[in-house]
Amino acid sequence: MKPTLSESRRQALRSASHWYAVLSDGRVSPQQEARWQQWYEQNNENQWAWQQVENLRQQMGQLPGGLASRALHDSRLARRHVLKGLMLLLAAGGSWRLWESELAEGLRADYRTAKGIPRPQRLADGSLLTLNSESAADVRFDARQRMVHLRYGEIAIRTAHDSRQRPFRVQTREGTLTAFGTEFTVRQFAGGTRLAVQQHAVEVVLPSGSAQRVNAGESLWFTRDRFATLVKLNGGEDSWIRAC
Repeated sequence: MKPTLSESRRQALRSASHWYAVLSDGRVSPQQEARWQQWYEQNNENQWAWQQVENLRQQMGQLPGGLASRALHDSRLARRHVLKGLMLLLAAGGSWRLWESELAEGLRADYRTAKGIPRPQRLADGSLLTLNSESAADVRFDARQRMVHLRYGEIAIRTAHDSRQRPFRVQTREGTLTAFGTEFTVRQFAGGTRLAVQQHAVEVVLPSGSAQRVNAGESLWFTRDRFATLVKLNGGEDSWIRAC
């Protein structure tokens, strides 16, 4: 049976994944180290979460020689490849244990944020992806589409024109969103997804194939099985973006 984590521990694990990414980058500043120390000393949950990261690091040293050598080599690569490689190595060693939690998702994610630290990110096509506090997302662009996978938390998207005319999509646990030259926010909850469209329109498709178009000024809550009723935006859904 998978262990049940409290919400406070889930939040601590998300923050720990962010700080691991920062501190393993190799270019950490004294200010970042001080902020990490402040975070670590803030409460027992943060200390517990960081101990889980330390446990993972210790387990890496116990892997067979070839895998351990790869870990050393990967530590010189770009940060996201280090974190993804770490999770692959641990999977090979059979050491998942409690890592079905959000820490594993955060470590694997291309982009992640800690509590209170939203982050804007310009993508390769010129689109703007902004992650709210305590969020994580992957970005995959190929010849067919531009895809953002929201792992947890909330993101804001402002799409750019693509000369190759590839659709821009966001994947959540409940469905796939396709943007039509637009600005919108997407938040992943435990039991569903909330979409709010600021400009133009977004189409949502559920696993069953059911589809719903959401126009500018509208918000939609949906699960894997159904759509709720469209509602008008109250104007505050994207207030956090202006604070970035």
